[in-house]
Amino acid sequence: MREQPIGEAVEDDAWLACDVMWPPEKEIEVSEAHASLVKAVAGSRGVRYFTAFIIAIPRDTCLGDVQMAIDEAGEACGILLTKHVTGRDAATGEPVLTEEATRPFKFPCGEGVANAISAFCSKLKMAGIFP
Repeated sequence: MREQPIGEAVEDDAWLACDVMWPPEKEIEVSEAHASLVKAVAGSRGVRYFTAFIIAIPRDTCLGDVQMAIDEAGEACGILLTKHVTGRDAATGEPVLTEEATRPFKFPCGEGVANAISAFCSKLKMAGIFP
């Protein structure tokens, strides 16, 4: 995500043509990664895990959390985690949230985490998961 200095105008062509954005990704421990992602990269060497939440630009809504695993050979694997209200707690009336994950998707990406997330989001859009 690019931040503009206060008072600096941004021309329309200054932004990358993209339907989603995310704040800087953060590295997470394997224990924080979704089990299906960890299983998908089992046996890979030098795996690092990252997460970021994805925002739909036109609607300014959060689409979910992306988790990426990238190994030392440049192979990336990603999943999208979304939360849905699946009911209400009978005692408190609070909504009950259920987390769902896409299937892990592997692809080559030796150009860093931001490019891996961008490529993964493109794959999700082609699959019809993103609007």
